[in-house]
Amino acid sequence: MVSVSKIRPYTVIYDPDAVVEFAMAVKSKEERKAIFNAVDKLREVGEQLAPPHMKPLQGAGALRELRPRQGRSDWRALYRRFGSVYVVLAFDRHDNFAALSARAQARAVQYTGSPLEIR
Repeated sequence: MVSVSKIRPYTVIYDPDAVVEFAMAVKSKEERKAIFNAVDKLREVGEQLAPPHMKPLQGAGALRELRPRQGRSDWRALYRRFGSVYVVLAFDRHDNFAALSARAQARAVQYTGSPLEIR
């Protein structure tokens, strides 16, 4: 029997540097699963994703915080919408939020409008 993946209405991609951060830092299987579940929720509902699963960041432009386990996880992913695509820009622990935000903002400048273009 062939398994058919569920089609998701929204596209989420990962910045290559964010992938490295994730692979190097998030070692717990449970935390990885929680992060992937949060990303899947973003793929399912897009802009309709509401707190406590996400939080818009004040003073950080269009950056949003993806909050695994409804914010009970120590890990955060910062993402932004570019046209019709969501880009996960950075991963880190909530305790390192200032550095996480700075990395995400620096990476965001390489992405532009719709369709997604990389400078």
